[in-house]
Amino acid sequence: MEEITKLLAQPQVAVFLIPIVAIVGYAINKGLKANYEHKERMTKIENGIDPDA
Repeated sequence: MEEITKLLAQPQVAVFLIPIVAIVGYAINKGLKANYEHKERMTKIENGIDPDA
């Protein structure tokens, strides 16, 4: 575990790792937001509320 930490802390690795983590985090965030909005819309429809109003 210590070798992995030392490897990831090196600047030549971090320069590639940081953007990859940022992109993956952004994609996960957008996916979770879309899922939440879909569930909220389905709940409104089930309760007889117009979701577009």
